[in-house]
Amino acid sequence: MIELARVLRVVVSAFEESQLGYVVVGSVAAAAWGVARTTRDIDVVVVVDVDQIEAVLDALAGAGLYVPTERAREVAGTSGSFNVLDPEHGGKVDIFVVHADDEFTASRLRRSVRADVFGIPCSVASAEDVILAKLRWRSTSRSEVQWRDCIEMVATNDVDRGYLRAWARRLDVADDLEDLLRSTT
Repeated sequence: MIELARVLRVVVSAFEESQLGYVVVGSVAAAAWGVARTTRDIDVVVVVDVDQIEAVLDALAGAGLYVPTERAREVAGTSGSFNVLDPEHGGKVDIFVVHADDEFTASRLRRSVRADVFGIPCSVASAEDVILAKLRWRSTSRSEVQWRDCIEMVATNDVDRGYLRAWARRLDVADDLEDLLRSTT
């Protein structure tokens, strides 16, 4: 995990120095809420626009990370994702760029918690927001891995079911959420 820690440290530093809203999501965030599973990369959601992306790209490249700069500039103007790679140590961060008007992301940012990930203090999505994002991903993939992560998080955390239900309706995953809640009671 050392290679993941190094690349995460650089990404978090670049985002925080640029005062960008970001949150660690995915399996690494799930691990913060009790899901024991290995991963090969770290997923981070960030709110960044074209006026801010150059400072981030300079910081990442300056630390020796590979960044597909044209793709990063493109998604800063629209939305989407790009990867940041540490060619020397092999770590990878998947960066998902969203815009400030994305209501779910705004909620995730407000509800994020400060936690240590691989020894690096950073913003991590709440258990509820990790569950919702995994259910949304699962709605197209039907991934059993995502489902098991959700089951473990609900079983081991005192989740806010009202918040989950409200957002599940908005994200069109209400049926899956109810199946999840029934399976863990």
